Amino acid sequence: MSWTLAFTDVEACQHEQSGGKGANLALLTQQGFPVPNGFVVTAASYREFIKNADTLHAAIGNFDLADAGTLQAQATLLRAELEKIPLPAAIEKSIRQQLKTFPEDAAFSVRSSSTFEDMASAAFAGQHDTFLNVHGADFILNRIRACYASLWQDRAIAYRERLGFDHLQATMAVVVQTMIPSEISGVGFTVNPISGAIDEMLVNANFGLGESVVSGEGAIDQFVLARDGSLRSSVIGEKSQRIVHTAQGTEEITVSAQDATRPSMSAQQLAQLADLMRRVEVAYQFPQDIEWAMHGGKLWLLQSRPVTTIPPRWTRDESAERFPNVITPLAWEMVEDGFHRSLNHSFKLMGYPAFSGKWFAMFDHYIYGNQNAVEIYGRRMPFTIGNLQELEAVIPKLRDNYAWVQDLPLEWSRDLDYYLLSLGELNAEDLRDKNLAEVWAFVQRVNQLGADYFLPNIAISITQRTLYRLLHGLLQMLTGNAQEAAALFDTLIAHTETKTGIVNKELAALAAEIRQNPSLQNMIAANNSRTLIEQKLLDAFGNFSAHFNKFLRDHGHREVDFDPYQPTWIEAPWIVLDNLRLMSAEHETQDQRAREREIKITMQQAELQLYGRIPQHLHFFFHEILRLVRSYTTLDDVEHYHTTRLTLPLRKGLRRLGELLQARGVVSDPMDVFFAHYRPLQEAVQRDDPALWQALAQSIQQEKIAYLAHRDGAPAWEWGSHAAASEEVAGDTLHGLAGSAGVAEGVVYIVRSPEDFAGFPKGAVLVARTTNPAWTPLFYNACAVVTESGGPLSHGAVTAREMNIPAVMSVREVMRKLGNGQRVRVDGANGVVSLLE
Repeated sequence: MSWTLAFTDVEACQHEQSGGKGANLALLTQQGFPVPNGFVVTAASYREFIKNADTLHAAIGNFDLADAGTLQAQATLLRAELEKIPLPAAIEKSIRQQLKTFPEDAAFSVRSSSTFEDMASAAFAGQHDTFLNVHGADFILNRIRACYASLWQDRAIAYRERLGFDHLQATMAVVVQTMIPSEISGVGFTVNPISGAIDEMLVNANFGLGESVVSGEGAIDQFVLARDGSLRSSVIGEKSQRIVHTAQGTEEITVSAQDATRPSMSAQQLAQLADLMRRVEVAYQFPQDIEWAMHGGKLWLLQSRPVTTIPPRWTRDESAERFPNVITPLAWEMVEDGFHRSLNHSFKLMGYPAFSGKWFAMFDHYIYGNQNAVEIYGRRMPFTIGNLQELEAVIPKLRDNYAWVQDLPLEWSRDLDYYLLSLGELNAEDLRDKNLAEVWAFVQRVNQLGADYFLPNIAISITQRTLYRLLHGLLQMLTGNAQEAAALFDTLIAHTETKTGIVNKELAALAAEIRQNPSLQNMIAANNSRTLIEQKLLDAFGNFSAHFNKFLRDHGHREVDFDPYQPTWIEAPWIVLDNLRLMSAEHETQDQRAREREIKITMQQAELQLYGRIPQHLHFFFHEILRLVRSYTTLDDVEHYHTTRLTLPLRKGLRRLGELLQARGVVSDPMDVFFAHYRPLQEAVQRDDPALWQALAQSIQQEKIAYLAHRDGAPAWEWGSHAAASEEVAGDTLHGLAGSAGVAEGVVYIVRSPEDFAGFPKGAVLVARTTNPAWTPLFYNACAVVTESGGPLSHGAVTAREMNIPAVMSVREVMRKLGNGQRVRVDGANGVVSLLE
């Protein structure tokens, strides 16, 4: 067991050994950053130190957290008792041996390094003690004991309690590090934690040691930098004091009147600091909060920790494709907690820093994404490479660090059986004789099953996206041409076995069956689909009716919208019939099996072409990357297909709940229960108080009115910014992302929901917020596709490429800027939509 570890020891990088601060300093040292030399007194030493601290064990569990004064007195007494305990002889010996490797006159900082410290979810900044300019072994040993005791400061106890951390799991390592007698010191953030601007860096600085900046007790200079280090703005404080070394500690001295108001840093020094900050962020692949010092013209890195809090910037960039339409409050609030639990479960699995804020939030019944979080986490890649030699060097690390990528699909498949069996039980459960509390309990069971099933699913989606980026980057490295790489990428993954593919094949077979029966085709073409279903007119065509009903039995859980307030195919089968009307009107020009065979042959040829560009010993690596890309493409689709099965029991439970509320006069329509907020609904069910039911009824009415108003409007692209919403079309062109090459002209037809499917005219330009697999039949009649969200890998773009029609994605506010009947030209290769009239 190691009582102490030098920063250069590999073990010192382990968080459980060195605490947050110590592990970071060791890692930075070993990566070549200019870190002052030092060592860590390990967490094992702390555990040995308190092994017989009976006072501590008795105190834990008896803290009076309700009274600040009492807690402070308890903590003071506890620390005094701990500081009386001598360090075990073996630990003292190890510390003295480490100190012998430094000059006799060296000065040290002695810093607490809790194992809970400097995590992405909690910084513990300022909660534990630090001692500066400590000379001599005896003084250092005393300060180490003081650091141990600071784990039990009242503020640290309260902080752990607030974050839900177990006091018994809290341990303390201590960092002993040579002091830098700095002329200038401060902190730096690689993003702007005040404004939330991730293209800015923020620096606070002062003359002397950095304690004047970290403590917040004196005036400082603040510099806002661009990513290249150029100065964007500054606020120069009147710096009356600076902290300097003394014989045994530090003291404040007065700054001259001339220095007080001059900037503490020059443009050259800021550029030097910005370069260091960028390099540290790259090393961690996450925004960092660093402490730094300058002495004799040299820049030193004293500490680095993840930035734990970044103001959100709410936009529709990340959310518009997933959540294109308004969502009812109950639907969102039931899934939100499960989503964020899955997010952090997935981040932990993937080795990403924890995320403490909200990734998505609802405003005016639309879902917005935290674009700052999206971009920060989206920067992370397994590695960056420039050539095959660099690739070979990182393959072992990739294999070790990402072994879970191979395991995740198998683990997901293992757990799928329990989920499907549980769904079957829920779908079979009879709710007719259950009371209000029992029905609500049923709804919560459905929601909990969904949350448990969804736990790894964000990891699946992120991994698929990361694998796509990785493969595309490798192809671009090999070809040296972005367009060639994109075309090769599309070909290599042109066919994968998915549930969506199966559904589309079965729809195509039903459409072919309609075409083969002129009487059936004429009846479907001439009548309203809902009328045909409700009057059971399809029953006259026995074979087709049987096949249609089997399709609904197998895939009727398929959603038309994320919000379970909207019915699925089994409850609104006329939507499927509308799709079949569109598909059957198209003449089938090629056998689907023959087309699929051609695609697979082309894929194989492209794969052989790829292997011809790379050395033999790298064939297996590329084979595995291709296999994983295709596997995760399938998995992401199948996972979503089964996720939508939850809608059936959830709608069943909430419909029954709504019927019971209707009987009480709380709602006029059973499905209006979706306009309730989760917590007030749960409280009303639990307490069954007439006043609560009355308040809930009013809230539901107000929410429904607001929902309908917001549904008919266009959401602002960035929440809180009204400029975008008031913009008019600039000139005669709209710009987006290239989705599918080609040029086509046609009249605009805006599709907001499946209710608009039936009126879609042949040869129109499909304009929508986004599309999903249920919308695929529209593409058969569209001459081009334009969406408000998504990118080259979205459903709309991929399907457009399969159909050989142009597509432009992510045209902001296109639903507002274009109108039905307006004629446009869509240039898919260049991402341009031109207004022709």
